[in-house]
Amino acid sequence: MDYDKLAALALAFPILAAATTPGVAQACPGGYYDPCEGVNFWQDITAVNAAKIPSDGVLVLQGTHQGDDAASLPSIEVTVTTDGQPLAGALEVTSLHGVLVWRPSEPWVPGATYAMSATITNPPEADSPYSEYCAPLMIVSEDTLNIDVAPGAALGPADFSGETQISLSPQISLETLACCEGATPSYGYSGCGGGGVYWDPEECAPTQAHGYLSVAITGQPAATGAAAGQIVYALEVEGMLHSTSLSPQFTVFTDTPFCAVIEATDLAGGAVTQSQKHCFGEAVAGQLGAQVLDPSEKLTCALENCAANGEVWDPMNCTPVDPGAPTGSDSDDSASSSSGSSASNTAGESDGDAGCGCDTRPTGDAGLLALVGVVGLLRRSKRTRRRRGRS
Repeated sequence: MDYDKLAALALAFPILAAATTPGVAQACPGGYYDPCEGVNFWQDITAVNAAKIPSDGVLVLQGTHQGDDAASLPSIEVTVTTDGQPLAGALEVTSLHGVLVWRPSEPWVPGATYAMSATITNPPEADSPYSEYCAPLMIVSEDTLNIDVAPGAALGPADFSGETQISLSPQISLETLACCEGATPSYGYSGCGGGGVYWDPEECAPTQAHGYLSVAITGQPAATGAAAGQIVYALEVEGMLHSTSLSPQFTVFTDTPFCAVIEATDLAGGAVTQSQKHCFGEAVAGQLGAQVLDPSEKLTCALENCAANGEVWDPMNCTPVDPGAPTGSDSDDSASSSSGSSASNTAGESDGDAGCGCDTRPTGDAGLLALVGVVGLLRRSKRTRRRRGRS
């Protein structure tokens, strides 16, 4: 067995786990210099609805943009021509970052085709030889616009359903571990300037966890046909804007029950509709937020928790752990986690209806926890630990 590779994997794993745990900082936050930070530039731009635009519609453009959309408009030139003759129009920003609208001054000719060219001139610093490459100085996108023979369909509500999952994230710290007598969990460097707790899952187990609710929301289009390509959808959670998209697809990740609606806006005429409100999580509220874990479900030894002496436990200052009574406090100050989940498709519950009607039994992932403790096993394989007898 290559112990060096195994140790490297175990050292890296807490960082990866922390990056996917809610409330835990992403891997290496602020640890690397980004030469593109603060530079305003577009990386690309495409015509979203070129294949079919309603005769009373607008051209929708979308691109990857860093910076303020409105401030970048002077750097973008959109040319639309028919038989070589340019069509007058104006470029507008929308409520969705990176999405622009080009509106013709005169109505489109129903059934006609137009040639479109969009040119973006990025600032010189976007391609500076003194920094890493951010984006080309010049971006050109060309397409053929096909105008439908009919105006856009009327906007309807974008009703939606949600697929719900419950996940349980163990909270790992020196204060929230229960271990067999003589075990020595420790806190150490885990890369990117951060640290993690190293422990043996055969000798230690967490006493606390945090429950999370994840809902994958899928909505019905607010319009069909050519008009479908010129609608912006906004998800509102508890009356607050959560996110916007060109399609009614969203994911909400939280630790409390919530209610949501989808608002659809027609970028051409400005019409707005709102879906019915659906609520999620009330039936599983007891599985969300701070949770108590019973370490005796994983370990059969007598358990204890010791006061931290710097980055290690003090073996002379330990107290027995009563299963079901957690040590420490529920916090996200952990370098590692595992999660279990169960899912079920559900349309959510309408206003005034509680629960999500889903199977909510969380399951654990012992393999994930085992990886976190690999370093502890390796470290103990290279030294002899002093075990003390029960007092």
